[in-house]
Amino acid sequence: MNKFRIKQKRKASGATLIEILIAICLASLVMLPMILIFGISEKVTYKSINEVVACNLALQKLEELKSRPFIDLKQIIEQASDDPEEGPFKEVVLPLELNGIWNTPGVEYAREPRISFYPYVDPDPTKADFELQKRRIRIRVIVKFIERVAGMKPIEKNFELAAVVSDETLGSGLNATFTVGIK
Repeated sequence: MNKFRIKQKRKASGATLIEILIAICLASLVMLPMILIFGISEKVTYKSINEVVACNLALQKLEELKSRPFIDLKQIIEQASDDPEEGPFKEVVLPLELNGIWNTPGVEYAREPRISFYPYVDPDPTKADFELQKRRIRIRVIVKFIERVAGMKPIEKNFELAAVVSDETLGSGLNATFTVGIK
């Protein structure tokens, strides 16, 4: 009877190799998705950071152009035309800006500001409201960036931000016309 009790204690107290292997397999099946999630979230975070930098670069240039006097922006568009008085006018592409300070590891940024009259890029000089058509300007900033990921082909992306500015004298009474009555 003593031999029987000793064998039962040995059998109940230890784990077999098969039980250990099954436990390791189950643990790895549970942990594998969590490990994969870390890799995916790292890539998503990396791409999000690049897009935030592109957005900030576009917003910075947009605000810089919006802070200029309206007449300066209007003159840039008019001077790019063959005839500054009557056009034809087109969207003016300002010089492409490159700055090594903007770049982050594996990403190169460039921004391209553009300005044009809005809503008609080329206002019609035959219309009575020709000068009014030149009272709003659309500013667009396109940030181009190239993501270089190890082992992959470089990916080119664009981020665009736009705003419309209007003549600060429009509607303020400063552009009113008066006629003198004859007595």
